[in-house]
Amino acid sequence: MRLKKSHFLRRVIFSLLFGLIFSLINYLAIFAASSPMNLNLEKSIQIALESNIGYKIAESMVDVSQAQVKEAEGAKKLNMKLQGGYLQMSATPNEEDIAAGDYSSLFAIGQGAPIVSISATKILYSGGKIESLIDQAKINKQISVNDLEKEKQAIIYKVTEAYYQVLQAEGIKKVTAQAVKQMQAHLESSEALLKEGMIAPIDLNRIKSQLSNLEVNLIKAENGFELTMYNINSIMGIDLNTELVLENNLSYEPYEINPEQALIQARENRPEIMNIAQQRKIMEEMVDVVKSNRKPQVILSAESGITGWQVGVIAEYSLLDGGVNKAKINQAEIKLSQVDQSELQVQQLIEFEVRSAYLNMKEAEKLIKVAEEGIKNSQESFRIAQLKYNEGIATNTEVIDAQSTLIEAETNHLNALYDYNINRAALVKAMGMYN
Repeated sequence: MRLKKSHFLRRVIFSLLFGLIFSLINYLAIFAASSPMNLNLEKSIQIALESNIGYKIAESMVDVSQAQVKEAEGAKKLNMKLQGGYLQMSATPNEEDIAAGDYSSLFAIGQGAPIVSISATKILYSGGKIESLIDQAKINKQISVNDLEKEKQAIIYKVTEAYYQVLQAEGIKKVTAQAVKQMQAHLESSEALLKEGMIAPIDLNRIKSQLSNLEVNLIKAENGFELTMYNINSIMGIDLNTELVLENNLSYEPYEINPEQALIQARENRPEIMNIAQQRKIMEEMVDVVKSNRKPQVILSAESGITGWQVGVIAEYSLLDGGVNKAKINQAEIKLSQVDQSELQVQQLIEFEVRSAYLNMKEAEKLIKVAEEGIKNSQESFRIAQLKYNEGIATNTEVIDAQSTLIEAETNHLNALYDYNINRAALVKAMGMYN
């Protein structure tokens, strides 16, 4: 009886301990999930590159192209086959029985024999076809590497854009929240002035209306901030509800470069331009492959089995093919000439992209300086308007107008900083300088 009670007690204690441990693990998991993630731009980019599906697909294409190189190289190597089996033959038909109308001998089982053979083949000369196909496979691999770099740079830019969108939205939310506080303080001081008979009730209504408009703007700003958070989480490939605390680097840092320098960098670094050069090589190799059909093909063949062995060297040369190969050569040469047109088109698009990003960056740079001066003037005007209003020598309209001007100036400054940083990032991407 005591043993049963002791066993029951141990089971109860074990259950309690297990429940406590399980609850602790859940608590830690919930706490970890609810803790905000502190990130800077570099860490955000790193997470995106590790999680983005498009980038993983581009990485897998590099592996596929490497396997295709090995496949092409295999055609130059010795190929061997082992065959094994059993051959069952029918018996020799009896002609007399068949003549008498008895066909059973046709279905009689005769002798059987095992089949075992080893064969080997190797292409001794292909007219350069195999070498050209190998070169094409290697070039295709380089193109896939370039495409991976292009995808990487696109992701870096998307993350950068989304990152600065969060900072811009956060800044607008703060500006609007500050404006609400200022108008609430203005409302409190105006209520005191109304009691003293220094202002009319209509002035108080105007303040309440302005406060209501600011609160509406704050709600929209808060919602806009949440949407930008969802956006960057989506690009990074993490849970949309993950709370982020981003390092605020929405500032002005001069970027010294001129358009011609930027274009030189773009021509040297853009994956698209590199791919054009690779595509030209592929087309050149394709012409060589088709022309190789005019040359002889020489194959070494060897086979050994139960019945003996044989070795042969076979040469093949096409005398007539109805003009098929000539037509293929013409097609390959036309495609080769099309590469030059594609190169010109890509260069024009890249030049437009570089010059547009540069001009937009410079425009934003000028706007930053103008907006900074505007903030200083607007802050002073708002301060003076409040002082005069409290002293009874300025109207309520002057205070509200001064605050609206200050909000506009601060918003313009935020937008200019955002535009500058985004267009600087676009210029870096256009030059192919992300790494």
